[in-house]
Amino acid sequence: MKEKNSNNLNEIWINQGDNPLEIYCGDQVEYLRLFDKHFKNFSGSILEIGAGTGYLCKYIMRNYDVDYSILDIKKNIDELQLKYFSEEEFDKIKFAKSSEYTNVFKEDYDLLIATFVLPETPTYYWKDIFKNIKTNNCFMIDDGPVDDYENLRNQWAEDTFDSTDESEWVYTVTGYKSQGIQLTIGKAQSSK
Repeated sequence: MKEKNSNNLNEIWINQGDNPLEIYCGDQVEYLRLFDKHFKNFSGSILEIGAGTGYLCKYIMRNYDVDYSILDIKKNIDELQLKYFSEEEFDKIKFAKSSEYTNVFKEDYDLLIATFVLPETPTYYWKDIFKNIKTNNCFMIDDGPVDDYENLRNQWAEDTFDSTDESEWVYTVTGYKSQGIQLTIGKAQSSK
C-alpha cells in the first residue's frame, strides 16, 4: 500500500480482522537468547515496534532495568492489555499508537527493538522511522525483501551506530531454519 491511511497499516494488518495476535506472532525463545547474547548488561529506555504478544518485552522487563515503550496498532495494544499483560505489567509500559507514530520521534531511546515488523508496514512508515528515530542501539530481526527495505535498513544502521553486525544470519528461529533470517545489531561506542 503506497498511500497513507489513518492507522499507517499495510494490507496484511488491514485484513487481519478479528484474528488474535498469536495467529501472526509466535513466542520465539530464540529472541531471548539473542537478546542476552548481544545486550547482556543493558539498562535504559527501549522502544519496541510491534511487540506481538509481548513475549520479548515481558522477558526484558523481568530481567533488565529498563523503561519500556511499545509502538503498535491500537487493536494490538488493546489485546495486549486484555490478554497478555497483567495490569501491573501494562501500567509500566508507555504505549504509542501507530496512528500517532511520529510522537516517538520526540524521545531518545537507548535501544530500538523490531522483530518481523517493519517490512510488514507501509514503505513511507519505515522510511520515516529510519529517518527520524533517535536511538543509541538496535536489535532487529527481519527479512526485508520489500522495496528497498533491506538496503535502507543496512545503510541506516551503518550511518547511525558506531558498530554494527549485519552479517549474523540466524537459523534457529522458527520458520527460518533452512533459509535463515538476518539479525541486525547496532551499538553506540559506549555500549560495546
